[in-house]
Amino acid sequence: MNATIDSDLVKTVQQDVNALRNDIDKMVFEEEVNRENVKKALHESQLALEELRERVAIVEKEQEIIKQEQEVIKQDQSSLCGKVDTAQDQISELKSEQEDVERRVSYLEDQQKSNQINYGNLNNCIAVSGE
Repeated sequence: MNATIDSDLVKTVQQDVNALRNDIDKMVFEEEVNRENVKKALHESQLALEELRERVAIVEKEQEIIKQEQEVIKQDQSSLCGKVDTAQDQISELKSEQEDVERRVSYLEDQQKSNQINYGNLNNCIAVSGE
């Protein structure tokens, strides 16, 4: 087994091995950079998602408050409608009472005029009979 070794071949193989080693080191470095970039992007995405969750929670809470306020407004509106209906009924009753009072006043005025006329006639009759 006395084989002769070609030094140029050994040199070429060593250069290729060194080139491959450099390429592998470069690939490992690039992969590490890519891995770090992916980790950073994932972390940023996770932070953004957490912020979005918080914002959604705030919006949902505000929406719930708005729904509660709307319910209170509906109840107040219903109460006001009832009060308006009651007030309108009272106004109708007052108008009816006012019309009744106006009729009575008119009747009493007519009776007073009639009594004045009768009283005047009575005075005339008394004056005529007293002559």
